[in-house]
Amino acid sequence: MHTDSSADWYTVLPIGFEPTGLERLRQALTPLQAVVTVGADDWSEAVELASIGHYDALAVAYPLGGAPMSTFLAALRKPECPCRNSSVVLVAHERYRAEAEMYLGRGANRVVTWEEVELRLPEVLDRLFSTAPRLPLVIPSRIQEVAERPAKGVNCRTVNISTTGMLLDLSHSFRPGTVLAFELMLPGSHEPIRGRARVVRRTAEPSEPFSGVGVVFAAFDESNEGRLASYLGRFAS
Repeated sequence: MHTDSSADWYTVLPIGFEPTGLERLRQALTPLQAVVTVGADDWSEAVELASIGHYDALAVAYPLGGAPMSTFLAALRKPECPCRNSSVVLVAHERYRAEAEMYLGRGANRVVTWEEVELRLPEVLDRLFSTAPRLPLVIPSRIQEVAERPAKGVNCRTVNISTTGMLLDLSHSFRPGTVLAFELMLPGSHEPIRGRARVVRRTAEPSEPFSGVGVVFAAFDESNEGRLASYLGRFAS
């Protein structure tokens, strides 16, 4: 919900933050043209606020007391909820990072740790505010686990993709947190897009009709990130 139609102001609803954490959140978002609204103390209050008004993003302290995170996210993403398409960032201590990342692709968009919140949160929200939605694009891909011992490459296919991540259809599964080297061949291109990505979730069958993993991009080779962004911009137009 932009507070001024003549300027790019964004609203951020904080959920479950203690006063000290809330102040850190406000300070971290100072570089953005963002308004941090009055926060919700728990999940039920957050759902109530989200059901009566739209927010561009919700920053959620993880773990969130009062109900399982899955229950909260399911309520938030209901078709009738004004915030069903809002960005959701979970803010967790490093020891909860892997646990929080299990909700990526299941209602949450990103995880930021308290140890890096001042540096990473404004960058993450800025990208979410400006990033195009993930596009249904099926293209051949190849991945290889980045590990101490050389791993065999795996052929697979990308099912959908955005400038920040992609969903892979493959028979071999990887644990969340696994770093993969990837190659994907865009239609009409002679050189593959190369880089590294981190697994954030496994597909949830039967709600998703294939086995695979969701990944977020961690790094690109040379100008590959720009090539991908340019192609997706043309594909979406």
